[in-house]
Amino acid sequence: MANTRQLDLFEDSRNVTLNNAVLAAFTAHNPDTAALAIAALHDEFPHHHDLPAHRLLLGQLLDFLRELQPTSLPSRHQQLTQTLLPLARQLFGSTQTAVWARPLWAMLAQTAATVGYDNAHPEIHAAALWLAADAPDAAHSAIEKIPSWRRIPAPLAWMTEIEIKQGAPETWWPLMAELAWLAPERLDALLVIAPVAVNRLKTSFLTTFENNGEHHDLAWFPAWLLIHHSKLRDLLRPAQPAQNTPAQAFHLLLDLLHLERTGQQGTQIPHRAKLRALAPDLFADFMRSR
Repeated sequence: MANTRQLDLFEDSRNVTLNNAVLAAFTAHNPDTAALAIAALHDEFPHHHDLPAHRLLLGQLLDFLRELQPTSLPSRHQQLTQTLLPLARQLFGSTQTAVWARPLWAMLAQTAATVGYDNAHPEIHAAALWLAADAPDAAHSAIEKIPSWRRIPAPLAWMTEIEIKQGAPETWWPLMAELAWLAPERLDALLVIAPVAVNRLKTSFLTTFENNGEHHDLAWFPAWLLIHHSKLRDLLRPAQPAQNTPAQAFHLLLDLLHLERTGQQGTQIPHRAKLRALAPDLFADFMRSR
């Protein structure tokens, strides 16, 4: 009985050792070594429950690495997100898979270096791929090569994400304001990585501010902050103008607050009239705070 138990323990240990060799080869992104390790595991444990997943991942990885070029970026991106990553999660778990995938994302990013920005497919631009590879500096450089990137939702969101993670508030607050005007739904998704204090402000805003009939409340977030959080005014002031009502109301409100602060009572009247005509709910909120 003892000999049988010792044999079981040996087989269990051998099973784990051979399987770990497969995982180590995959972790090193070495398909040749992975193929040898899978064969060794099959020779001794042909019914190992992970063998089908190993073979699938090996085949997909070999195909992914084959003839990687700019014209294949859309199909390779799809293959990575829809096939390779789910297979890897089965074997490694989500956390380790995110780390494992970084070199693959970097390969795509390097391949995309000469590809221009396509608004129909922003996910295959080098900046997005470098972000997925956890290479923010490379992503930053790639964004800056996009003409007028600050006027385009996706690259503006990428740059905002980078600055929130590693920049100073005076850099990312203006970008957040511009993103609120340009693509409030992207800002909403991005705020999960923003400081807790920013998310508390968002919650307070959504709870207290009327919508002005707009579909996305967050477009009015920057203007609301000017009224209720004066300490943020200097951080928000550098936000570049945009051609929509929330942005115009923001800059009109900035002028009005300046006139208030400098005691120019007479000049305030026409500015208040403009704000009331442009954004009645914002004007009402402003007047309640006076």
